[in-house]
Amino acid sequence: MFSASQGQFSPGDLSEPHKQLEGIKNCTQCHSVGSKIQENKCLSCHKELNKQIQSKKGFHVSSQVKGKSCISCHSEHHGRKFDAIHMDEKKFDHKLTGYTLEEAHAKVSCRECHTAKNISNASLKKNKKTYLGLYTQCLSCHEDYHQKTLSSSCLECHSMKTFKTAPKFNHNTQSKFALKGAHVKVSCVDCHKITTKNDKKFQIFKGMPFSKCVDCHKDPHENKFGNNCTKCHNENSWKSIKSQDKFDHNQTGYPLEGKHVGVDCKKCHTEGYSKNLAYGKCYDCHKDYHEGEFKLSNGQIKDCKECHELSQNFTFSNYDLTQHQQSTYTLTGSHEATSCISCHKPNADKRWQFKFTDKTCVSCHKNIHEDYLDGRFYPKNSCEKCHNTNLWAEVTFDHKTTEFELEGQHNEVSCRECHFEKTKDVKGNWVQKFKLPNLECTQCHDDVHETQFIKEGRNDCKRCHSIEKNWPIPHFDHQKSEFPLEGKHKEVNCNECHKPIEKRLPDRIILYKIKPFECINCHGSK
Repeated sequence: MFSASQGQFSPGDLSEPHKQLEGIKNCTQCHSVGSKIQENKCLSCHKELNKQIQSKKGFHVSSQVKGKSCISCHSEHHGRKFDAIHMDEKKFDHKLTGYTLEEAHAKVSCRECHTAKNISNASLKKNKKTYLGLYTQCLSCHEDYHQKTLSSSCLECHSMKTFKTAPKFNHNTQSKFALKGAHVKVSCVDCHKITTKNDKKFQIFKGMPFSKCVDCHKDPHENKFGNNCTKCHNENSWKSIKSQDKFDHNQTGYPLEGKHVGVDCKKCHTEGYSKNLAYGKCYDCHKDYHEGEFKLSNGQIKDCKECHELSQNFTFSNYDLTQHQQSTYTLTGSHEATSCISCHKPNADKRWQFKFTDKTCVSCHKNIHEDYLDGRFYPKNSCEKCHNTNLWAEVTFDHKTTEFELEGQHNEVSCRECHFEKTKDVKGNWVQKFKLPNLECTQCHDDVHETQFIKEGRNDCKRCHSIEKNWPIPHFDHQKSEFPLEGKHKEVNCNECHKPIEKRLPDRIILYKIKPFECINCHGSK
């Protein structure tokens, strides 16, 4: 059996935090003789914890702990390396402490907060394993970035998601300067500059002047128009002018007239309003649409106002016929009545062209005789050899220069009736014939006599007809034919003897060559 002295031996070593209580003389520091461990003995040492419990704060007054004895969770005599706290940080419910972890706080490890630098109590600072000593105020753990220039209650402006933004801050209700217009879109740091204070990074939020625009903005006009910017500008956009009526452009030395009155300021003032603009010539602002087509003899570009005016759109021009007649291309005939855009059309760059290096007819007009008419009749595409500018259909071609001189009714016929067919070629031109295989009448006219008068292989209509209207036959002499007219035959009308003999569309063919011509052939046997 064991003696009484043996029964008082320690059941095991105490953990590292309690090792100073080792030895039989210290048993009563925790134990009461003849009784179990008393809670008051634990709390007499753990004073900070006792204060929390007395104040009904912290984890040890939660429903999970309340009513339990200390030893039920924190047993001892299990050796030096025993962790008497043995808390699973990953499973610990921080709500039970009275401080719920939210947003970014929920993502950090316990020891990022529960560390000596965040503990103000000197005694607790020494305990590397303690979870006590922290306060719920932001600045008890976080540095005061604003260095006491703003409220110490950080959550009035910031959330626990991130400190870098202030989603709870309302500039319109929590400051003396309500944000309007473009100010709403401006980043905070554009107005609240970052600087250094007490050798630390610092952003200015208080003590900033803001009664006038120039307190923050540089006056690009250098006070030429006063410092009341709102007379012309608004908070939506610095480049947006409230009303042109309120700004007297005459003060600039360039009064606005005509179409310039309705132009947005920034269309001219592309680099701000402080930069002086040249305005002596239109092309000081406007691009030379004509790309130097109207350069003067001295090399200078002819100013736009010579042809255009501010009261009209740029497409309007006061360039008239009188001015055109003084140009290098004098207008004559139908050209005088032709609209400008009929000749001056957009080029490959879609720019209207006014200067032409080639002034021949075919530079504007389609050459319908291409591939048909011999070039010797209009050398170098000189259409004026035949045509004039009064009327295209007026042709003065001298047909004597060809192998076929025009006579009689041929002088009244248009060229097209002889030389143009009723079909078009692949280029869209009328098919034309100027070089004919032969000059016989039947080359153009139908042989209504169906070869009755062919002689020596030729069908020469002029042996009988003249080239006058209705084809008269002054050259035919019946007496020189194989049947000279005698007696009553001279009084008989031609059609009494020469009758249609067969159908020929659209007319019937008249028989003139009658063989044999015995009396019985015409008069019969009676």
